[in-house]
Amino acid sequence: MSEEKFELRVITYMCPTHPVELYELIIKLLEEALDCHAILQYESRSPGPIFGRSDPFARDNIDLAFMTAAAYMNLKESNNEFVELLLVTPVFAHQMNVENKPGYFSDVIIHCDKKAHNVNTLLDLRGCTFACNDEQSLSGSKIVLKTLKEKGENASFFGSVLKSGSHLASAQMVSSKQADWATVDSTTLLYSKKFMQDGGKDIITLETLGRLPPYPIVVNSRLPDNIKNRITKALLTLPQTPEWKRKFAKFGLIKFHSNNNGAYDGSAAQMWSIQTEKLNIRYY
Repeated sequence: MSEEKFELRVITYMCPTHPVELYELIIKLLEEALDCHAILQYESRSPGPIFGRSDPFARDNIDLAFMTAAAYMNLKESNNEFVELLLVTPVFAHQMNVENKPGYFSDVIIHCDKKAHNVNTLLDLRGCTFACNDEQSLSGSKIVLKTLKEKGENASFFGSVLKSGSHLASAQMVSSKQADWATVDSTTLLYSKKFMQDGGKDIITLETLGRLPPYPIVVNSRLPDNIKNRITKALLTLPQTPEWKRKFAKFGLIKFHSNNNGAYDGSAAQMWSIQTEKLNIRYY
């Protein structure tokens, strides 16, 4: 008869922006460190708990969740008593992240053919077709609206806007020339580019925007403190062993780092509050 072990219920809302294999590796690490059994749920339809449906935290359906910063900030505003930030976050490689700090970036990507049409800066994309993963996305929408506003522009800058549904789909639309440009989570191309046509060689990064708030890891507040602490310790320490470091490097994940709620206030909150400018989205 198999030994009864603690069961950790995990959900990721980060796919397909991040490959699901990354989260399978994380729960494998947690199973080993906590001597538990973990169940991974994969929800690709929303960057966080689906609006209008029963709250998985309030219903005590999940213990640990990976979601976007925008989704977590939305939960923070709702004052959900069962939502708690785990004080650790993954850090990914990027050419702008030379100090390996928490947070991520938004890459402005174009098809390489646009360079032949004298597209050299963001402002050269006026009137071009934009692929957007989600209007509430910090990296896919709000950061570019904020940047354009600072340059004296507004939503009329966009020729037309196509909703792709994910950062990966936005990148694929640029690669196939269905869209002229997109702003995508900087980690999207780290792992996925090699699976695109011709290894994604036709996609180039025009500019990089950010830094954006760290990726939040959220726990159910009912989870015992000793389990929260063991999860945090496991993530902060185990990936730095040679074996785990090699496994995580495949996904561009350098390390885990301490995190706190202050990362989602200040400039992050100001960007989240940009609601006056709306994208006139056509659904693709």
